[in-house]
Amino acid sequence: MGISGKRAVVVGAGIAGLTAAARLAKEGYATTLLEKGADAGGRAGRLEREGFRFDLGPTLLFMPDVFRAAFAACGADFDREVPLARLPVNYRLHFADGRTLELSPVLSDTLASLESFAPGSGRSLLRYLAGSARAYELAREHFVGRRIKSAWQFLSPRSIGALVASGAFRSLRATAARAFGTSELAAALSFQTMYLGMSPFASPELYRLLLFTEMGEGIFYPQGGMYALVSALERVARARGALLQYGIEVDGVVRKGDTVVGVRAGDVTYPCDVALFTADLPHAFETILGEKHRSTSMRLTPSALLLYVALDKRYCGLRHHEFLMPADLRETCRDIFERGIFPRDPAIYLAAPSGTDPGCAPDGKEALYVLVPVPNLRGSIAWETETEALAAEVLERIERRLLSGLRGRVRWFETRTPRDFARTLNLYGGAAFGLSHDLLQIGPFRPDTRHPRLRNLYFAGASTRPATGLPLVTMSAMQTVERICEEVPA
Repeated sequence: MGISGKRAVVVGAGIAGLTAAARLAKEGYATTLLEKGADAGGRAGRLEREGFRFDLGPTLLFMPDVFRAAFAACGADFDREVPLARLPVNYRLHFADGRTLELSPVLSDTLASLESFAPGSGRSLLRYLAGSARAYELAREHFVGRRIKSAWQFLSPRSIGALVASGAFRSLRATAARAFGTSELAAALSFQTMYLGMSPFASPELYRLLLFTEMGEGIFYPQGGMYALVSALERVARARGALLQYGIEVDGVVRKGDTVVGVRAGDVTYPCDVALFTADLPHAFETILGEKHRSTSMRLTPSALLLYVALDKRYCGLRHHEFLMPADLRETCRDIFERGIFPRDPAIYLAAPSGTDPGCAPDGKEALYVLVPVPNLRGSIAWETETEALAAEVLERIERRLLSGLRGRVRWFETRTPRDFARTLNLYGGAAFGLSHDLLQIGPFRPDTRHPRLRNLYFAGASTRPATGLPLVTMSAMQTVERICEEVPA
């Protein structure tokens, strides 16, 4: 389709913004994307230094069918643009008593690991997975796979039935505990909600769908790292005619009645017929629009302490993804979600990608990624003074529990804290995953994808509908563009 006179301005060059810009340009809008950073990516950025390459944010890619559909809608082939490798082991869990458990997309391998860990647990896993598959199907059909146009649509008898059947009103952790009996296995098969910034002890059972996405389909790694997805979206957006401009910080809009006629960045105004903000929603309302909005008082997800560690020597035998589980996950979650303190026994996630992608580090070395779930800025941690000590504590724990001699192999490391998320990415409260996803903040209870009064100002991303995570913010972009095409056609 040729470019028409309708002008679209997209704000933010994260995954949602790039996807939206590519799709809008494909649909015939004269599309300009504005990004305050020097390059694309947002939370999915990249760090390169001395031959080491790190993905700054997400490191697990799943639900590849979502990306295939998005690229196809933009006239591109995802598998050609972003070649994927499915990991043979999703991740390995290390427990405080020294035992390990591997979860894999190959069911027989996972069953063997479970039986070795807790004899007789394999049958329980099969039953649990069957329920997880059902929750996944219902969620894709009713809650995240389609655009929710109104609360009445969401609260129809059919949707309420799907909510009940998927476990929206039951506790995830209680279901896992009943299924497996041991606290270790219950933790291993429910902690996945922490990807979405939710405690498994406060999560609805329907979120066991996350386990199905991992075990039913697998976890993938793009050749060249997760940033390969960002680079591919840039290419597709430009090929469709979108103009991508970096180093431009949007600070307001120009209004005419109930319409936005321009997006303002300093002294420059970018005229538009439609505007789409993919910047963090509470920040967009409070800082860019200068308005009060309910999103600024909604519950936030916690955050993360991230370490990007350049090792002078690789460790043999590391899986691509490793988790060091705390002795008592409930207490760790209470520290993060209730007490607002750095967890006394943190859960620690490691990514060691060199075995899958030798290009991420010089030969024989490792680009070790470390993530620790922590409170957001509403907690009591003084990041400006405590970061160095907390990072040292995390490295000492990893050395003691898994990687002997680690600190002696560290060439250098950099950190990212909730303070950095707020300052550099404009994430409200330093919340790494945006707004929380409890039962009263899902579906139509999340902020709408259109401004309540400005009829041509739209939103997409982690804090709007449907939810957070790479596949879901991609869905958000696609669903919002679908709405734009209906309401402000090119």
